[in-house]
Amino acid sequence: MMKTQFYKFIALVIFTSFIVGNCCLAQANINEDTPWLVSKEESEAVQRALTDVQKDWYKVFGRLPIVLTAIPDTWKGAVIYFGEKGVWKEEMVKTKFDGAESFSVHYQLDEMNRPAIVATGADIRGAIFAAYTFSEEILGVDPWYYWIDKEPKKSDQIIIPANFNKAYGSPTFKYRGWFINDEDILSKFAIDPMRENVISLEMYDRIYETILRLRGNLVVPATWAMPDERCFELASRRGLVLNTSHIQVLGLNTFKWPDSIPYSYTKNPELMERHWQTCIDAFKDYEVIWTVGYRGKFDRPFWYYEPEINTPEARGKVMTNAVKKQVELIRKTRPNDPIICNMWSEGAEMYLKGFFKLPVGVTVVWADNGQGMLQDKGNGKPGNGVYYHTAVMGKNQLSEMISPARAGREVGRLIEAGSTNYFLLNVSDIRHYPLSTDFCMKLAWDAKPFLNKPPKKVMDDFILDWTTRQFGAPVAKELTFLYGQYFNIPYMGEELQIGESTSAKRLNLLQERILNKMDANAPLSDDVITDCKQYLKDCEQNAKFLNELLPKVQAMYARIPADRRDFYRGHLLFQTKIHLPYISMLKNYCNALLSYQEKNIPKAILYAQAALKANGAIKAVFFDAEYGKWHSWFVGSSLPWNNYTHDEIRVLIAKLKGEPVPPVRTLRFDPEFYQYQIPFSKNYPLLYPKLKQ
Repeated sequence: MMKTQFYKFIALVIFTSFIVGNCCLAQANINEDTPWLVSKEESEAVQRALTDVQKDWYKVFGRLPIVLTAIPDTWKGAVIYFGEKGVWKEEMVKTKFDGAESFSVHYQLDEMNRPAIVATGADIRGAIFAAYTFSEEILGVDPWYYWIDKEPKKSDQIIIPANFNKAYGSPTFKYRGWFINDEDILSKFAIDPMRENVISLEMYDRIYETILRLRGNLVVPATWAMPDERCFELASRRGLVLNTSHIQVLGLNTFKWPDSIPYSYTKNPELMERHWQTCIDAFKDYEVIWTVGYRGKFDRPFWYYEPEINTPEARGKVMTNAVKKQVELIRKTRPNDPIICNMWSEGAEMYLKGFFKLPVGVTVVWADNGQGMLQDKGNGKPGNGVYYHTAVMGKNQLSEMISPARAGREVGRLIEAGSTNYFLLNVSDIRHYPLSTDFCMKLAWDAKPFLNKPPKKVMDDFILDWTTRQFGAPVAKELTFLYGQYFNIPYMGEELQIGESTSAKRLNLLQERILNKMDANAPLSDDVITDCKQYLKDCEQNAKFLNELLPKVQAMYARIPADRRDFYRGHLLFQTKIHLPYISMLKNYCNALLSYQEKNIPKAILYAQAALKANGAIKAVFFDAEYGKWHSWFVGSSLPWNNYTHDEIRVLIAKLKGEPVPPVRTLRFDPEFYQYQIPFSKNYPLLYPKLKQ
């Protein structure tokens, strides 16, 4: 009996040892000394992504990694395999990738029976996405880390279980990326020291990195960039597809079109075709999605400058002929490149009514109205695309405005129609819209989790996930409610004007209509009075809502984890607060005008002074969000008209008092953003002079 028990005990020990031993084998323990295997044949784009991951590794482990092109046979520890070109790939990756840009990050044993983490993809961008997914899933690096003030936790060791397997097929949208538009803040916060780009190349590199970490593959790098500016070159070297906006067809910078020459395809067809060809040639070495179309200078309908073309039929013919020629020029040298036409504003109307026709093979891209409402009118077709805004000048430049409910419903509708060839997201200055932009990029990469659900369910689920990631599970539910309330601010309704800069723009438009009347000591026009009364109703409704919401948002601050409070105050707290002084400014300004109309000048002056004080409160909200690396972030803020309206109110007060008009600032706008291009204008439409052959 004793002998039997002894043998059972020995068997149990052997079995336990086997299990424990296999448990140890069934995981990878990585630390600062775990080597990477990276082929020297990897493309520059992959190498640049891996440089970012090396920095991530340093943030976690405190040392740069050991990067090798071959692992010694004597090494028995874990190995991390990165890239697309390694000779190991065919042997180690047995599962076939599911289409372009698909990738995986998974655990397995390598040929030497060592624990291995393999991060690779079907192609270059798949390998890039795999590298960044390794950082996100294993090192804990948030793709938004720079913009949301979040760094990974430091560690001596990370344990990766044997069942770790993150595999991703091809994305929902074939092309996905950002349009850096109306970049007033970035252009002053991150000045190019060489004055040859609207934003420094260092900041561009951060932007491109963020797009790639979010699994985007496309960029429109600026509003009015010349076709050979270095921002395009850097994007290409990063592995991004180049694109230009609806106002820069083929890359032609209409903003710099010489004033002495009519920008007109009817008057100067040969000249315009020559410049179109020059732009095509400037992109000859890059991967490009070509934008075709025909608008006038400064993002207006072309007939604004040619009023004699005054029928829909005639206008449509000009647009159709221009695009036909653009496509012809592209096809001569780039026969297989994708081509899109962005149906922004009048383009959609002209196309839907049949006046504007596109050549075969051009992708129709449906734009929203700047408020997240797509303008396809149910006409989305398979193969179409989407142009969408999380920020837009004149509505919001400083705050989130597009809820996941709206974006999920509107973009989801086009996804279900099969319009998944192209997705361009207008992100303006980026920092203020991470929630809505993150949602849109996740939707563009993989829409399946968001489809066939009620919009509110989509929003609540996403915001709960987002707040959990950003602030932790203990406060996520309460923050989900507060963010949901934020997106219910009345003037974020689908048919109304949206955002903080709307209030300033309204003030600006009123000022333009009153000064001549005041100079003549005449009553204001009826339309001004009507607008003032309507704006006051809007102000009252929105201020009431925000004054009830703000104390709840402020009270939550103390419960936010200490290391996430800066971001909380720079995001939800800032965005709840920033609307209120803009609303107060407009309310008091309108009351000043109504008092003037009643000939009660002392009362008008008091209201105008209150408007000026409210404008000053904007500064305090700005200052509170300029912590740490964001010091002087708002130095270039101009398109929300905060500085401009400050001076407009000063002018109003002077006129009400009968005093001389004080010195004022000019509205900082595109001419100032792009002053660096002036010395190169002789090379139009190129920025850099060509070398003489």
